[in-house]
Amino acid sequence: MVDGSVQTSPEVRRRSRRLAWIYLIVATGLLPWIVYLALSLPKRNLEHHYRGTWVGFDTLLVVALAGAAYLAFRMDPRVQFPATTAATLLVVDAWFDVTTSDSRSNFVTAVILAVLVELPAAAFSLYVARRVSRRVIEMAYLEHAARGQPPDDPVSVPVSR
Repeated sequence: MVDGSVQTSPEVRRRSRRLAWIYLIVATGLLPWIVYLALSLPKRNLEHHYRGTWVGFDTLLVVALAGAAYLAFRMDPRVQFPATTAATLLVVDAWFDVTTSDSRSNFVTAVILAVLVELPAAAFSLYVARRVSRRVIEMAYLEHAARGQPPDDPVSVPVSR
C-alpha cells in the first residue's frame, strides 16, 4: 500500500480496463434497442403498460451494465454486485422473451438470442463476480498474513485458483 491505496499489477489494471470496456460497450449498445422498443412495441397488450414494462426492464439492465463498467474502470471490487445484478436481469430477460413470444418466428428469435447472447452474457457476468470475490478474499488473506495476523475466517480462504 502506498498512500492508503492498493498497488495493482499492470496485468490486473489491463484486465480491469478490458472488462470495463466490455460492460460499457454492451450498455451503450442497448440504448438504441431501448429506443426501438419504446417506438415499436404496442402501448398495450394483454398487460397494461406493456411498452413501459420492457423499456423499463431494459433500462434497469443498462444501469446494471453501466454500473459494472464504472466500477471496473475504477478497479473497485464492488463490481461483483452490478455484475451479479446484470446476470440476473439477463436470465430473466431471456426467460420472458421466450415465454411471452406471440408467434413461432418470435419464439425462435427469442430462443436464438437467449442461447447465443443473453445466457452467455449472464454466465460471463457471474464468472466476473466470482473471480473478483475470490480475488478480494485472497487479497484479504495476504494482507492478514503480511501483518502476521491469522485470517478472520481461514475456512473461507481459497487455497487454489
